[in-house]
Amino acid sequence: MRRRDLYLLLGTALPAMANLANGDPRLEKLYATYIAPCCWRENLMVHHSPKADELRASIAAAVKAGKTDEEIRAGLVGEYTIRILALPEGAKGQWLWWTPVAASAAGFAALAVALRKMKRKEPAPAPANLPELPESEWGHR
Repeated sequence: MRRRDLYLLLGTALPAMANLANGDPRLEKLYATYIAPCCWRENLMVHHSPKADELRASIAAAVKAGKTDEEIRAGLVGEYTIRILALPEGAKGQWLWWTPVAASAAGFAALAVALRKMKRKEPAPAPANLPELPESEWGHR
Protein backbone atom coordinates (compact mmCIF):
# COMPACT_ATOMS: atom_id res chain seq x y z
CA MET A 1 0.00 0.00 0.00
CA ARG A 2 1.42 3.34 -0.97
CA ARG A 3 1.73 6.11 1.56
CA ARG A 4 -0.80 8.26 -0.26
CA ASP A 5 -3.37 5.43 -0.13
CA LEU A 6 -2.75 5.03 3.60
CA TYR A 7 -3.33 8.74 4.20
CA LEU A 8 -6.51 8.57 2.14
CA LEU A 9 -7.73 5.56 4.12
CA LEU A 10 -6.96 7.20 7.46
CA GLY A 11 -8.45 10.46 6.28
CA THR A 12 -11.78 8.78 5.62
CA ALA A 13 -11.80 6.24 8.47
CA LEU A 14 -10.91 8.51 11.38
CA PRO A 15 -13.70 11.06 10.82
CA ALA A 16 -16.19 8.22 10.42
CA MET A 17 -15.16 6.81 13.81
CA ALA A 18 -15.19 10.23 15.42
CA ASN A 19 -18.73 10.81 14.16
CA LEU A 20 -19.99 8.07 16.48
CA ALA A 21 -18.84 10.17 19.43
CA ASN A 22 -19.51 13.52 17.73
CA GLY A 23 -15.90 14.49 18.39
CA ASP A 24 -16.29 14.16 22.17
CA PRO A 25 -13.03 12.67 23.53
CA ARG A 26 -14.74 11.32 26.64
CA LEU A 27 -17.33 9.46 24.57
CA GLU A 28 -14.61 8.18 22.23
CA LYS A 29 -12.76 6.78 25.26
CA LEU A 30 -15.91 5.23 26.71
CA TYR A 31 -16.99 3.69 23.39
CA ALA A 32 -13.53 2.14 22.96
CA THR A 33 -13.70 0.71 26.51
CA TYR A 34 -16.75 -1.52 25.96
CA ILE A 35 -17.51 -4.43 23.64
CA ALA A 36 -20.75 -4.57 21.65
CA PRO A 37 -22.94 -7.13 23.46
CA CYS A 38 -24.63 -8.39 20.31
CA CYS A 39 -21.65 -10.37 19.01
CA TRP A 40 -18.89 -9.69 21.59
CA ARG A 41 -16.26 -9.05 18.89
CA GLU A 42 -15.73 -5.31 18.40
CA ASN A 43 -15.79 -2.31 20.67
CA LEU A 44 -18.54 0.26 20.47
CA MET A 45 -16.28 2.72 18.68
CA VAL A 46 -16.23 0.64 15.51
CA HIS A 47 -19.18 -1.76 15.72
CA HIS A 48 -22.39 -1.02 13.82
CA SER A 49 -25.54 -2.79 14.97
CA PRO A 50 -28.83 -1.76 16.57
CA LYS A 51 -27.68 -3.08 19.97
CA ALA A 52 -24.39 -1.14 19.73
CA ASP A 53 -26.32 2.00 18.75
CA GLU A 54 -28.59 1.49 21.75
CA LEU A 55 -25.65 1.06 24.13
CA ARG A 56 -23.85 4.13 22.71
CA ALA A 57 -27.04 6.16 23.23
CA SER A 58 -27.26 4.84 26.79
CA ILE A 59 -23.66 5.84 27.51
CA ALA A 60 -24.16 9.28 25.95
CA ALA A 61 -27.29 9.80 28.07
CA ALA A 62 -25.38 8.78 31.22
CA VAL A 63 -22.59 11.24 30.38
CA LYS A 64 -25.15 13.97 29.76
CA ALA A 65 -26.81 13.14 33.11
CA GLY A 66 -23.48 13.81 34.83
CA LYS A 67 -22.48 10.25 35.73
CA THR A 68 -18.78 9.52 36.20
CA ASP A 69 -16.92 6.97 34.10
CA GLU A 70 -16.81 4.63 37.11
CA GLU A 71 -20.58 4.86 37.60
CA ILE A 72 -21.13 4.09 33.92
CA ARG A 73 -18.67 1.18 34.14
CA ALA A 74 -20.35 -0.22 37.25
CA GLY A 75 -23.77 -0.05 35.60
CA LEU A 76 -22.61 -1.82 32.42
CA VAL A 77 -20.64 -4.48 34.30
CA GLY A 78 -23.64 -5.04 36.54
CA GLU A 79 -25.89 -5.56 33.52
CA TYR A 80 -23.53 -7.46 31.17
CA THR A 81 -20.79 -8.83 33.52
CA ILE A 82 -17.09 -8.13 32.95
CA ARG A 83 -17.42 -9.53 29.44
CA ILE A 84 -18.53 -6.03 28.37
CA LEU A 85 -15.03 -4.68 29.04
CA ALA A 86 -12.76 -4.49 26.00
CA LEU A 87 -9.70 -5.02 28.25
CA PRO A 88 -10.51 -6.77 31.51
CA GLU A 89 -8.68 -5.42 34.50
CA GLY A 90 -6.72 -7.34 37.09
CA ALA A 91 -5.83 -11.00 36.86
CA LYS A 92 -8.31 -11.75 34.08
CA GLY A 93 -6.68 -9.13 31.89
CA GLN A 94 -3.25 -10.60 32.62
CA TRP A 95 -4.33 -13.96 31.21
CA LEU A 96 -4.94 -12.29 27.86
CA TRP A 97 -1.27 -11.33 27.70
CA TRP A 98 0.51 -14.22 29.43
CA THR A 99 -1.33 -17.22 28.00
CA PRO A 100 -0.02 -16.83 24.41
CA VAL A 101 3.49 -16.08 25.70
CA ALA A 102 3.51 -19.17 27.94
CA ALA A 103 2.06 -21.38 25.18
CA SER A 104 4.71 -20.18 22.71
CA ALA A 105 7.52 -20.79 25.21
CA ALA A 106 6.23 -24.31 25.91
CA GLY A 107 6.03 -25.02 22.17
CA PHE A 108 9.59 -23.84 21.58
CA ALA A 109 10.83 -25.92 24.52
CA ALA A 110 9.09 -29.03 23.18
CA LEU A 111 10.56 -28.40 19.73
CA ALA A 112 14.06 -27.99 21.19
CA VAL A 113 13.75 -31.27 23.12
CA ALA A 114 12.47 -33.11 20.05
CA LEU A 115 15.29 -31.76 17.86
CA ARG A 116 17.89 -32.66 20.48
CA LYS A 117 16.57 -36.23 20.70
CA MET A 118 16.59 -36.56 16.92
CA LYS A 119 20.17 -35.30 16.75
CA ARG A 120 21.40 -37.69 19.47
CA LYS A 121 19.74 -40.74 17.97
CA GLU A 122 22.38 -43.44 17.44
CA PRO A 123 22.36 -45.59 14.34
CA ALA A 124 20.59 -48.91 14.70
CA PRO A 125 22.88 -51.81 15.61
CA ALA A 126 23.71 -54.30 12.88
CA PRO A 127 21.42 -57.31 12.86
CA ALA A 128 22.88 -60.33 14.60
CA ASN A 129 23.16 -63.90 13.28
CA LEU A 130 23.57 -63.00 9.61
CA PRO A 131 25.84 -65.19 7.57
CA GLU A 132 29.00 -63.44 6.52
CA LEU A 133 29.63 -63.24 2.81
CA PRO A 134 33.07 -63.59 1.43
CA GLU A 135 34.52 -60.36 0.03
CA SER A 136 34.31 -61.71 -3.45
CA GLU A 137 30.49 -61.73 -3.31
CA TRP A 138 30.00 -58.21 -1.95
CA GLY A 139 27.74 -56.32 -4.28
CA HIS A 140 27.79 -59.05 -6.99
CA ARG A 141 24.39 -60.61 -6.63
